[in-house]
Amino acid sequence: MPEAGRWERLSSEKLMETPYFALRSDKLQLPDGAVKDPYYVIERPDAAIVFPLTQSGEVVLVRQYRPAIGRVELGLPAGLVEEGEEPEKAARRELQEETGYSGGEWESLGAVASSPSLKNNWAHLYLARGVQRAGSQQPDEHERLEVVLVPVGEILSEVRAGNIVSSSGVAAVLLALDMLGGPSEGPPPGL
Repeated sequence: MPEAGRWERLSSEKLMETPYFALRSDKLQLPDGAVKDPYYVIERPDAAIVFPLTQSGEVVLVRQYRPAIGRVELGLPAGLVEEGEEPEKAARRELQEETGYSGGEWESLGAVASSPSLKNNWAHLYLARGVQRAGSQQPDEHERLEVVLVPVGEILSEVRAGNIVSSSGVAAVLLALDMLGGPSEGPPPGL
C-alpha cells in the first residue's frame, strides 16, 4: 500500500473566479513521484455555523430552500466569514441576521472541512447557550428564511429524518450535543 504523505504543488492555474468561489487546476506530485494533473480545487471562504440554544432548551434553526440540492433544508444559522473577519464574529452576525436571536455564552466546537478532497475551506462551529430574541431578522437580499425552534431533545430526530442534511451542520449538532452531555429531553444541564 502506498504511503500517505504531503503532495507538492508544482503549478496552479485559476480557471474561474466569482464572488462566492474560485476554481483552480493544480499539477501535483505525490510522495512516490507520480504526477496528478489536473487536480481541481474549489476555493471558498471559510464558513461559520452556530448551534444556538435558548434558555428553555430550544435550538434555533432556519428553514430555507437550497437550489443546489433542489429541496428545503432545516439547518443551523450559518454563513461565510468575510475577509478579515473573525469566525466567531461571523457566527454571531449570521445568527442575528438570519434569526433575530443574539447573546448567550459562546464556545468553539472546533472546525471541520466539509469536502476536503474538493474544497479548501473550513467550517468553524460554535455552541451558543442562552440566546434570546433581540430583534428582527435581517436576511440577505435573496434569503427567504423561516425561524424554527426545536427542543434540543428532538434535534437528533431531525438529523435522522433527513431534515438537517448539511454535513457541517450535522457535525455541529453532534459536537454540541456531546459538549452538552449528550441528547436529552428538556433543557440540558448547565443552562
